[in-house]
Amino acid sequence: MRLKAADLDDRPPESTKDYKGRIRTWPGLLLLLLLIGGAVAVIVQQAKETSDAITANRENYEQRQANKRKIQDGKDDAQVIISDDGQVGNPKAYPDMGCELPDYQSKKGKIVAVAKNGTEVPVGIKGVNWFGMETGLAIPFGLWENMDNGTSVYEIAAFLARNKFNSVRLPVCIKNILKDVAPEKSLINLNTNRAVNITSYITTIQSIVEALGFRHITVLISLHTLDPKKSGGAWYSDELDVTEDQFLEAVDTLTQNLCGSKFWNILGLDLKNEPHECSWGGEDPDWQKGATLIGNRMLEGCPNWLAFVEGIAGSGTITLNGEENTYYDWWGGGMENAGDFPITFDVESKLVWSPHYYNTGVSPAWYLYASGTQNAEGGLDAFVELSDADLKNNVEKTMDKMFGYLIGVDSNIAMVMGEFAGLYSKDAHPKLTTKRTTDFTIEAMLSAGYAGGYMWSLNPESAYQYNPADVYGTFTEGLLEDDWLTPNKVFMEGIAALDVMENLQQFPCFPQEVEGSSSAGR
Repeated sequence: MRLKAADLDDRPPESTKDYKGRIRTWPGLLLLLLLIGGAVAVIVQQAKETSDAITANRENYEQRQANKRKIQDGKDDAQVIISDDGQVGNPKAYPDMGCELPDYQSKKGKIVAVAKNGTEVPVGIKGVNWFGMETGLAIPFGLWENMDNGTSVYEIAAFLARNKFNSVRLPVCIKNILKDVAPEKSLINLNTNRAVNITSYITTIQSIVEALGFRHITVLISLHTLDPKKSGGAWYSDELDVTEDQFLEAVDTLTQNLCGSKFWNILGLDLKNEPHECSWGGEDPDWQKGATLIGNRMLEGCPNWLAFVEGIAGSGTITLNGEENTYYDWWGGGMENAGDFPITFDVESKLVWSPHYYNTGVSPAWYLYASGTQNAEGGLDAFVELSDADLKNNVEKTMDKMFGYLIGVDSNIAMVMGEFAGLYSKDAHPKLTTKRTTDFTIEAMLSAGYAGGYMWSLNPESAYQYNPADVYGTFTEGLLEDDWLTPNKVFMEGIAALDVMENLQQFPCFPQEVEGSSSAGR
């Protein structure tokens, strides 16, 4: 078989239509590309919308969670922390404020923050007591946020700042400090208090201080109790097995762990809560000597801090409405001998007088009534309430007799109430003697030029014994209601009378000086 190649010359000429598949674009391809491009655009847009929706849902969820633990005062925060994981108002850690530790001073009757460069800022104190750490539970109450009640330290600090509170008095326990006990875990929701380190007692204090510092709220640490179950009436006790040396060791522990720029907002120490078993300038335990010893020990470790000194619990005589009678100090309010037996520290401008004065919910003192007969439970039967003018007069004169006179003895030393108020909106007196006593206490503080005070207390668990004067029992009330989420509106309005106080403002953050630079700050 023979193969023969085709004779190309015998084929007809080629035409343009023979090449249409290679030289002419198919219209359907453009349509296909348009369809694909449109589909991609739709997919991208839908993906973006889905992503945005997921983000919005996540943000809404986190905001709802934050709202659940927010204290419902109807006010908004000027500053909100949103963490990198989207959580609102629940930081993993608080930002470094970059503040130097001021030299806090007591002079010209004011609390003054003094910067290293000499800048001085006087600040009036509108403060609250927030208790819990002085107990065996070793943690401030209210941080257990759950479905029914409780909140977080972030929200408590935000609430206080929104309502012009600028300082917290934090009671602590000497034995808890010495043993560095860890708090009771069941009393804090660590999922909503992520920045709180409860490894130990000291880390817990540090965490609380940082959270408050973010809002420019200072902390006064009150050396409140010797033992978690019993306060102790002096700075040492054989009964409670706490020696003077151990008390001073606890002071050293605090200065060593808390005196620095990270904790710039610690004002100092209240040297001992209510040393009611002490004399002043008399027999041991002598609080004049004790306060001097403790204050100087604190200043050795932290010369930037202030020493707040309370009174004892003595008695005296006073003439009211032309009649002389014997009165008894409120525990922590007895400073009648402080003028004759003064306290002097090794560092100047560090002493702050910090007395206590309560109302009839704690004890229906005779001078808060026109008449009455004391009963077996310490109440006042057949009591007759005073007029506004007479009650105000008696409050002012007893405050002045117990401690207020010291402003005239040395006007350089600031006077800051360490505890005042008590039962308020739940007062059962027909003429509201309990409530009025607190109102007139605040008026006396303002008119006499006090540098502020710490109301008792933030906690709704705060308990009182008389309501009204002839009824003995247990009556509770705080600045927050029992759920820790609802402000006590009437009490808030009463304490708001302090808002007109001179120099009431946030405590200043003096920027740390940058090493090697002539300018301060970051």
